[in-house]
Amino acid sequence: MRNVLLALVSMLAIVSCRDSANIYVSDELPPIWPDYTSVTIPINIAPLDFGMADGVEFTGMKVSVFDRNGRTVLSSAGKTARFPIRKWRKVLAASAGESLHYEVSAKVDGKWIRYVPFDINVSRDSIDYGLTYRMIPPGYQSFGHMGLYERRLSDFRQRTLIDSRMIESGCVNCHTANRADPDWFSIHVRGKHSATLMHIKNQDECLNTATDSTGGFFVYPYWHPSGRYIAYSVNKTRQSFYSSADRTLEVYDENSDVIVYCPETHKILRPALTNIKDKFETMPAFSADGKTLFFSVADAGELPRDAMRMKYSLCSLAFDPETGLFGDHVDTLVSASRTNRSHVSVKPSYDGNYLLVTVADYGTFLIDHPEADLWIYDLRTGEYYPAGGINSGNTESFHNWSANSRWAVVSSRRDDGLYTRLYISHFNPETKLFDKAFLLPQRNPRTYYLELPYSYNTPDFTLKQVPFDVSKARKLLLSAGRTPVSL
Repeated sequence: MRNVLLALVSMLAIVSCRDSANIYVSDELPPIWPDYTSVTIPINIAPLDFGMADGVEFTGMKVSVFDRNGRTVLSSAGKTARFPIRKWRKVLAASAGESLHYEVSAKVDGKWIRYVPFDINVSRDSIDYGLTYRMIPPGYQSFGHMGLYERRLSDFRQRTLIDSRMIESGCVNCHTANRADPDWFSIHVRGKHSATLMHIKNQDECLNTATDSTGGFFVYPYWHPSGRYIAYSVNKTRQSFYSSADRTLEVYDENSDVIVYCPETHKILRPALTNIKDKFETMPAFSADGKTLFFSVADAGELPRDAMRMKYSLCSLAFDPETGLFGDHVDTLVSASRTNRSHVSVKPSYDGNYLLVTVADYGTFLIDHPEADLWIYDLRTGEYYPAGGINSGNTESFHNWSANSRWAVVSSRRDDGLYTRLYISHFNPETKLFDKAFLLPQRNPRTYYLELPYSYNTPDFTLKQVPFDVSKARKLLLSAGRTPVSL
């Protein structure tokens, strides 16, 4: 019996040696895509599935996930690391405020490679119910098929809000909830059935905003926290296309002003200081307390000749929500002439502490600007600085905060320079910077994103499912009825 045991031990030792000899231990992190190494995630996010990056010829992958006590809590084997939703949720709940330890091996050229392990941090800060966003072909030369969609962040469910095919190929884009509350919701539609669709507490209304008194359609919406007002800009927009491979599109305004709309009265407030003839004012946003209106301003120029010289300053104007009156002067928070850069798409944090701003060399529509990054303006100190790990080496453009001001979502071209995808990043109040961003999770992300012929933009958070009746909205938009707005 003893001899049999010795023989078995010897056999196991030989097999173990053979296996060890066939394993190469790398000194590098695993080349996975999406790159989820060292990211911080909320406790209620969908599973972070991943595979190996482009260019890695592999035939298999093994992933083991350990908790803080070294216990294996998740595992996966195959071409893609996939984790069951229910088990994933339990693991995140048990790991709140801790880290999950990942070990990844891949079989490359017949040999297994064991990579340097990495951690994923599980924040106690939860994220909102979902995101809304537009999806559109990336070239923008023709609109074609597009739509507004809602994604539930705890899993992979996507729901259509408005599809261009529902409204005879109309263009849908500008939309927003009130501080992530979709009981107040605004959507702008261009084309044959142009309208601003307003949803306020189960009441839907189609507005004709392009009247003689308004000067054009209402775009770039931002709700007052009370719901009594919503700020827009009125923009006369044009497109130019480059012949170079580095940049394809430039979108610029030939004119723009900032107005405030009162849904209860169907009247607009047109502040004199945001409607100056030789200035272009755009992209307004109310402060968290509702007493300040932020916006961007550029000196008017001769267009399209001066399009590449248009640089926008970040400004503010006092506002009294009780009377609807504005202050008597504009404050310049960040000057374009001093920085020699453009500062647009301001989004205040809902805790009242910060502004998140897109900064580029010039321009206002920055989705095709590779140099565009997000910056933070500290409203308490006046500090202004790059936003940290939410940025990359390529375009960051449209963005917004979560309701608890602990997360932000941004439209980014960091993956391939062409397709704009959504990245989420955790804001650390101690460092006052964003942590490394992670790609919006998808089931089998490599297949999903590589086969998706659309870009994401204009993302916004929602605290719950948007109470939106698609059939009713379609009927309203296709009808001739519109409620006019006026001064």
